[in-house]
Amino acid sequence: MAKVPVTPENETKCACPRCPTWMSDSCPKEKGENLFCAKGKTACELPDKGCICGTCPIWTEYGLSKGYFCFNGVAE
Repeated sequence: MAKVPVTPENETKCACPRCPTWMSDSCPKEKGENLFCAKGKTACELPDKGCICGTCPIWTEYGLSKGYFCFNGVAE
């Protein structure tokens, strides 16, 4: 079970749309992907352009310790 719930509030706080990896391709935006820490890996082929998970308010709120949720999957 994911540590981070998928809620409208968490969707609003999500930093994914400001991430350099997310922004490097139009695919995640077109598919409406975000909140990878709760939803899981991306379905897009994204290059590694850097990770900002550690700057996300959700990171602090839920005590997350890893990053690249878009590549690694949900936070547990």
